[in-house]
Amino acid sequence: MSEIARLKQQIELETSAMRLAMTGFRTSASHEIINHQMDRLGQQYEQLEGLIGEQAAIETVIAALGRKEPCP
Repeated sequence: MSEIARLKQQIELETSAMRLAMTGFRTSASHEIINHQMDRLGQQYEQLEGLIGEQAAIETVIAALGRKEPCP
């Protein structure tokens, strides 16, 4: 798996975890948990940006954040 594919998969997993934390069984995720997930997402975005450029990395994160369910 390429580094780009790995980072895109990690972004998908992070955004899915964030959605679950905010809407799942425990609907009131702590501020610390959400902050931690956003920090990891930011780190993955920065790594992806270095590989595919700012615009493509932004589009990837926005698309992942907008999904209702994780991509296969």
